[in-house]
Amino acid sequence: MSTSISILGNTGRDVTLRYTEKGTPVANFPIASNSFKNSPEGRVKITHWFNVTAFGKLAENLAASVRKGSHLLVQGRLAFSPWLTKDGEPRAGAEVVLQSYEFASSSQSEASEPEEIPEPAAPAETDQSSLEPATTEPFVDQF
Repeated sequence: MSTSISILGNTGRDVTLRYTEKGTPVANFPIASNSFKNSPEGRVKITHWFNVTAFGKLAENLAASVRKGSHLLVQGRLAFSPWLTKDGEPRAGAEVVLQSYEFASSSQSEASEPEEIPEPAAPAETDQSSLEPATTEPFVDQF
């Protein structure tokens, strides 16, 4: 069983392409995705960084076509790996093992100028007096 993930974001640098001892192409690059949260100071942008790794022909295609700032939709699975620091302390991290990708915009200029996303409209008010629970037992027939 694996955990699937999709990320829409911008690449943080050009793709790094290398080859294993057996000649398998391996590509790596970071991708940044933004989210927003409300705080007492207002709406705050949060940037999340993910390391992406691709293998084989997919890795070579990435290296040939993707540059720093490319706006991509990447899809893959999460892989968790432990390692030791130079001081011998254990660490663990996650990376996205790429299964597919597509460009999210048709031109580089569109990728560098993100579109402002409007706030969602407030839901229409509903008359709560007409709503009755289907059963008095919570979570019945939901599993």
